[in-house]
Amino acid sequence: MSTNFVIPSIETERLILRAPSAEDLPAMAAFFATERSHYVGGPKDEFGTWQSLAARLGHWAMNGYGLWHLTEKATGDFAGWVGMIFAPGWHEPEMGWTLLEHAEGKGFAHEAALAARDHAARHQGLDGVISYIAHANDRSRALAEKLGATFERDDELLGKSCQVWRHPKAGES
Repeated sequence: MSTNFVIPSIETERLILRAPSAEDLPAMAAFFATERSHYVGGPKDEFGTWQSLAARLGHWAMNGYGLWHLTEKATGDFAGWVGMIFAPGWHEPEMGWTLLEHAEGKGFAHEAALAARDHAARHQGLDGVISYIAHANDRSRALAEKLGATFERDDELLGKSCQVWRHPKAGES
């Protein structure tokens, strides 16, 4: 584990993928207070949300990769997160994504996921990663398909049934 780590920023056409920040807590807490958060470990109270933010920073320190937070360039609004996760209970590194409600339906998840996946393959040694997707999460499954991922198997993550989708390796999609 490194105590000196840098979370790189990535810019896409409409987004900035950046380090998680304490300024994101109010929007995260609002999201985690809703049932929409149940696909990503919620609902959570304010302290649980703070723990989630702290864990994201710790994940970068421990693994050298993790979740980026998304900022819309046009508005400066915090829009969600995307990136790589590998924690106890995961079989291998996963690419995950979550958008806040105001950011959905604009193609941001696709744009951010492509940038994160490309960076992970080129700079973090993570190529051909998986995504765990809840059976009922039709939007995430549609995004995985749009990203070129293919269904690999039914599995379980942290005691919950899910599907595993495999992303193409760099140059395959």
